[in-house]
Amino acid sequence: MPESIDIIFSHLLDCYIEIGYNPKLHSIRFVSTGNLKEKKMQEATFELERYFEGEETDFSMEVDLSSLSPFTRKVLNETRKIRYGATITYSDLARNIGTAAVRAVGGALSRNPIPIIIPCHRVVAKNGIGGYSAGIGIKTRLLELEKTKANNL
Repeated sequence: MPESIDIIFSHLLDCYIEIGYNPKLHSIRFVSTGNLKEKKMQEATFELERYFEGEETDFSMEVDLSSLSPFTRKVLNETRKIRYGATITYSDLARNIGTAAVRAVGGALSRNPIPIIIPCHRVVAKNGIGGYSAGIGIKTRLLELEKTKANNL
C-alpha cells in the first residue's frame, strides 16, 4: 500500500496517472476520469489543472486541518481568504487573526499541508518575498503566474 499518491492528468493519454510512493516509487496506475476513487479527488485535480493553466481558480473543496494546532488552523483558514493575484504581509495576517506573533504566523504557514489550495505563497515579508516551504523560486513563479493573469482580467 503506498504511503502517498500523486495524480497527474495526461492530455496525450486522456486519463489520470496515479503514482504511489512507499517511500520509493511503489506503483503507477492509469485511471479513467470516471474511475477515480473519490469524486473530490477528481475535483481537486481539475481545479489544480485550471490553476496551473493560468485560470483564476476559487478552490472550493473542503480541507481537513484537524491534525494541526488551533493556532495553525486559524492562520491557514485566514490565509485561504487571500484572493487570487493579491498578497498580504506576515504582519498584516497576524493582525487579522488578532496576534502580534508574526514569527509564529510564519511558522504556522510553514506547516501548511495543502499549499496552493491554502495560498501561503501570497503571504510576503514587508521588505521582500519572504520564505516558502517549496523554495523562493517556486513562490516567485506562483506569484508571477497570478499577477500576470490578474493584470489581464
